Amino acid sequence: MSAVPGAPAQALTGGALLPVAVLALVWGCNWPVLKIGVSELPPLTFRALTLPFAALGLLLVAKLSGEAIGIPRGLRLRVALLALFNIGGWNALVLFGVEQLPAGRSAIIAYTMPIWSVLFSLVLLHEPLDRRKIAGLVLGMVGMAVLLGDDVRHLQRAPTATLFILGAALCWAFGAVLLRKWKLALPTTALSGWMMLLGWIPIAVLAPVFAPGPLPELSARAWFAILYNIFLAGTLAHWAWFTLVRTLPIAVSSMASLPVPIVGVFAGMLTLGERPGPGEWTALVLVLAAMAAVLWPGKPAPPLRR
Repeated sequence: MSAVPGAPAQALTGGALLPVAVLALVWGCNWPVLKIGVSELPPLTFRALTLPFAALGLLLVAKLSGEAIGIPRGLRLRVALLALFNIGGWNALVLFGVEQLPAGRSAIIAYTMPIWSVLFSLVLLHEPLDRRKIAGLVLGMVGMAVLLGDDVRHLQRAPTATLFILGAALCWAFGAVLLRKWKLALPTTALSGWMMLLGWIPIAVLAPVFAPGPLPELSARAWFAILYNIFLAGTLAHWAWFTLVRTLPIAVSSMASLPVPIVGVFAGMLTLGERPGPGEWTALVLVLAAMAAVLWPGKPAPPLRR
């Protein structure tokens, strides 16, 4: 699954089920884990401690698998841009948001990503925008309006945190479409490792600016969050995600994210005792309906009669 992709498949196949299951469980459960991590460490510091080790793990796997891990000179700028959106922008913004929001609520907002990827693919990949996709976009925007309105109405927090995570979703969507558009001739595992390593650099530079001073003493829970984000949410899940994005069309690969916000909501309830309110449940239903409308394969067009 780490070979350079050829012609993309048009639907989720049996070979894609393992990456889909990995994403659903590992990234879904990571939302309360992230909440634990940023409760003891500043957001950028937490991510600066995890990304380089996950990146080096992917590059080591690529090397041991016999992949060439060098980046040709002509592709370096594109790899850096992919790293900026897929890793740097996504991780920095999402952690500032999840620091202030419940894990389940954060997952719902973040996984509007497939909806925004449809808009970007319309421009960059020239994919058609049919009635189902328009309906999905409308439903997704209504879901976000519910959450933003809930924040303002109850005056519990400014909607800044929600906007942070929404910005993270937009960065991720744009990066995924760019990855699909450019189809870089690099093995998936090596490319994933380099994107994570390059995306870590601006986070590492900014971390001491936002949180100067020595690191606090960490509990066992915080160390678990760090190790989980290195080996599972970092190395394993990123390999699975980038494998799907490079080998399947955007609309199909994004279906892998359908179960993640559901897992995230229930993981937050089980591990952190969160109790989503009517706004969260309404937004979850709207976002899942939007994703289904945008991503679920329609009936094939009937063959033309001659």
